[in-house]
Amino acid sequence: MPIKPSELNPNFIKKIEDKYGPISNEDFFADNLSYYAKANKPEERGEGGGITHAIIDLPSFIELFKTLDKAKEVAKDLTTQKELRGDQEYKDQYKKVADTFNKFRTFFRKNYPDQYSLIRQTVQEISTSGAAGGYLTKYAFRKKNSPAPDSQYIKMGYKPVDRKALRKKSKGFDYVDLYKD
Repeated sequence: MPIKPSELNPNFIKKIEDKYGPISNEDFFADNLSYYAKANKPEERGEGGGITHAIIDLPSFIELFKTLDKAKEVAKDLTTQKELRGDQEYKDQYKKVADTFNKFRTFFRKNYPDQYSLIRQTVQEISTSGAAGGYLTKYAFRKKNSPAPDSQYIKMGYKPVDRKALRKKSKGFDYVDLYKD
């Protein structure tokens, strides 16, 4: 889907105007910013009322970014293979691929922020802390088979609940205690 000039960063639009002249309402950009369609004399419409455009190729790094990201992910997945786990040479090669991706991402983010913002919408950027485990397990604040530390939960804002009283108050169904305590 084409991108209207009004949807892009004003600094990017200024660069385009400095290089190719003023932008009109009939101009548009490719969805990956690989080209700019500049309307040819928009004030002079053809017989059918249509406007012709001159296509201007732009340096688009989006495809390169996606390819480097995919290469990094494939190299990372290969590190889990049994044959490659202890291979130090492969680990060194993987680090080179990851470093290349990170250096390009930094360059891309600093020098082409409009394209980078578009790519962030489509490619998930993984942070270095993304691999850290969360505390969303039922044993997050205790060891297995030990009693739950109610004080920790109360500090977080939870309130203790009387399960029997809660079940009896329930209006969604009739309460029948099959397992009397």
